[in-house]
Amino acid sequence: MADTQGKDDGGTVRSVERALAIVELLGEHQELGLEELHYLTGLPKATVSRLLHTLQEQGWLYRGLCDRRYRLCSRRLFGNPTQRFSRLLVEQAAPLLLELSESTGLVADLSYFDGDELHVMESSIPEVLRKRYPGNRLVIGLRASLFHSAMGKACLGELDSAEVQRLAHHHRISGDELLRAHEQTHNRGFGERTEGSWEYAIRLPFLIRAVALPILSQGRLVGSIALHWPRDTNSVESVQERHLGKLANTVSQLQQNLG
Repeated sequence: MADTQGKDDGGTVRSVERALAIVELLGEHQELGLEELHYLTGLPKATVSRLLHTLQEQGWLYRGLCDRRYRLCSRRLFGNPTQRFSRLLVEQAAPLLLELSESTGLVADLSYFDGDELHVMESSIPEVLRKRYPGNRLVIGLRASLFHSAMGKACLGELDSAEVQRLAHHHRISGDELLRAHEQTHNRGFGERTEGSWEYAIRLPFLIRAVALPILSQGRLVGSIALHWPRDTNSVESVQERHLGKLANTVSQLQQNLG
């Protein structure tokens, strides 16, 4: 007698139907959390959790380090090469960000540069700082400043003056401001956050400092990785001396992985 466990009358495996429903929802909404998927599917939370775990193990899903939301993996996306590459960048960077943040004790952030805007894609917060960063997950998906953030300045350092002027016009910013940020990065060899600035609507309860290096793929600028920390804990000089080499090694490894 054939085994019918887990099948309905039509012979369809219910777990496959449910998994496909999750894949379709993520394709429609781009990203969803466990609670949202539980609500949208009408399935018990434990069932959704098991399905998500299986889909993740099989290479269908990526779960954000910082916001813990689920997204389809880059190789499951179709029709938008820019979106596929930015997702691939996150997937390749995630384990490296985890290792970097834990080895330095600092927050490691990843950005993606689309040619005009800089997008915050991922963030890894070390255990020692998690209580100080309860809302950091809210910055994922936001735009970072090209001329105030360390990640932005690291990107500017890779561009020529004409491209910097174009970006200044695009963002309606003084070209001199961007050129100064561009020159500062060239002189220092890394991007450094403008002291006291904060471009997001979500504010941390303390000031931060940050340093960043650019990411290149096949000679093209694609983003940057930053280390940032509460201003009251370290100077830029001490982090530069102790951790800039680790940041450079992380960027180098990511660039090799991107191939």
